[in-house]
Amino acid sequence: MSKVKELEELLKKDIMVELEESIEQLVSQIKKKKNDNALKDEVKYMRDVQKYFDDVLVDIDKDILTEEDAEEILGALDDMRVDDEEV
Repeated sequence: MSKVKELEELLKKDIMVELEESIEQLVSQIKKKKNDNALKDEVKYMRDVQKYFDDVLVDIDKDILTEEDAEEILGALDDMRVDDEEV
């Protein structure tokens, strides 16, 4: 399987779903704690990440994302998972 296809499947079936769930949870928490700027900042960050991956998916659909770019993004995602597991 190509790296572009692997990235596309990972984004659609895993990453974007997790991001949406995380954003919904944070928004729910903000409703309870309206003045929590840390939560608001976290939602903004998550939405920025979501927008980035939306753009990546658009590039995949337009067939302009290279294998090298896909490999780089997959590597970064893998590094993030390792960091999460260590925490």
